[in-house]
Amino acid sequence: MASKRKHNSCTLKEKLEVLKRLDNGESATQLSIEFGVGKATISDWKKKRAKIEQFCSVTSENTLEKRQTTTVSSYDKLDEALYLWFSQERQKGIPITGPLIKEKALLLNTLMGGDPSFLASCGFLDRWKKRHGIRQLTVTGKKMSADSNAAAEYLQEFKEITSSYSPQQVYNADETGLNFKALPTKSLASREEKSAPGFKMDKQRLTVLACSNASATNKIPLMVIGKSKKPRCFKNMNMNALPVYYKNQKKAWLDRVLFQEWFEKQFVPNVRAYNEENGLPDRALLLIDNAPSHPDDLELVIGDIKTIFLPSNVTSIIQPMDQGVLQALKQNYRKKLLRSLLEENEDLTILQKLKKITIKDVIFWVAEAWENTSVGALQKSWKNLWPDLQFVEEVVPPVNECELLPLVKKIPGCENVEKECVDEWTAVDDKGFEEYTDEDIVAQVQGVPADDSCSSGDEGDAQTTDIVPHSAAASAFDLALRYVEQHAAATPNDVMFIRRWRNIASSSRFSVLRQKKITDFTS
Repeated sequence: MASKRKHNSCTLKEKLEVLKRLDNGESATQLSIEFGVGKATISDWKKKRAKIEQFCSVTSENTLEKRQTTTVSSYDKLDEALYLWFSQERQKGIPITGPLIKEKALLLNTLMGGDPSFLASCGFLDRWKKRHGIRQLTVTGKKMSADSNAAAEYLQEFKEITSSYSPQQVYNADETGLNFKALPTKSLASREEKSAPGFKMDKQRLTVLACSNASATNKIPLMVIGKSKKPRCFKNMNMNALPVYYKNQKKAWLDRVLFQEWFEKQFVPNVRAYNEENGLPDRALLLIDNAPSHPDDLELVIGDIKTIFLPSNVTSIIQPMDQGVLQALKQNYRKKLLRSLLEENEDLTILQKLKKITIKDVIFWVAEAWENTSVGALQKSWKNLWPDLQFVEEVVPPVNECELLPLVKKIPGCENVEKECVDEWTAVDDKGFEEYTDEDIVAQVQGVPADDSCSSGDEGDAQTTDIVPHSAAASAFDLALRYVEQHAAATPNDVMFIRRWRNIASSSRFSVLRQKKITDFTS
């Protein structure tokens, strides 16, 4: 009598290996013997292949080596809320302990109207840690500084994850706040503030999301988030003509809903178009940090375009966008802001000039700043995370806030501004996402829609855009064409561009005239 086969439970990593080897032509019989499972079990894995592969694609290697099933928690919404809170706290560098997590789980369960018999047991905590690949909770010290050991450990894991990807297929995205009308605190604006009754220093902000691949050959257009759905300066404007992906949120923060929308409607289509144009497979990796504004990894997967997360508390060391890219982007924006203030009508005060600046101005300036971000700067930003990459030899000058100092000193009344004042100015921006309260977390996981009723507020804009008649546009383009043709810096592309729009305006003008009837000209 044959001996009974010993029951064997395979990890998800082993199941994935079996599925890949089946694709390579190996027999199910041989694999069942090697892995100690029945052929019926392997057949079951094949039926659940899509679910297994999707789960594995967004789960860390260490977790796959230990975990055996893709079963989610019976308290899935609580599980999600707890992990959102945990990610937010670790992002801030706050040490988290097991007992603290259990207490928070009980509190969130109560807020969510969950099962009153839920106990947040040690078993629940262990399973929750395994599901999210959390190995260590205890952290000494008051507040964690950047974790160089965790960053060093992740380099090998990242190398394994990206082994089958080219630098063209690996992307990093990160967000930042932008106080778009802020000036150095010792500028003329702040001096006028003291003598202007009821005036407060301008703290209007936007959030900017930047994304590029490691080869710096595909810079995704910026996502810009304001408060108003359609600011007054956008009146009569074709929104598709904006050089950024503009969205609104009641406080101009990036949240999980907007990030999900950006991923599905901007990132994935852009990457697929780029891959097709360059003959690359339809696959890519998006690397992001654990900010609370980012959805769970399982939500950021479309086909073979997937998302991976950096470990907590390493972004300042190895996240590419944090290696001077966003800082340079904002510095370049502020140069354009200062130049605009210096070139504007000299009869106006600084505050009057600031008031005339619209969201549309800001969007085009920040888009131009992103366009001017050099290939070398973007490539070199990956050096700490991906040291094996062959980077270009272009010398990229370090970000230097002192470049702004000469411009600041040209503002009347600011001749004696010190470098420290400029340094403070360049550090005023926040991270671009709002810290969630427990109530916010519960609303997020339960799908309660946010109140973003700021549909058409002015957001500080004092100007609206009237419709320009075709005849006036044609005349303006004629003048612009003559100017460009005479300018020493003009290129053939510049001339052709102006001529194209001059022809569009002229054709549109004659089209309107042809539509008029003879009776329109008689009384």
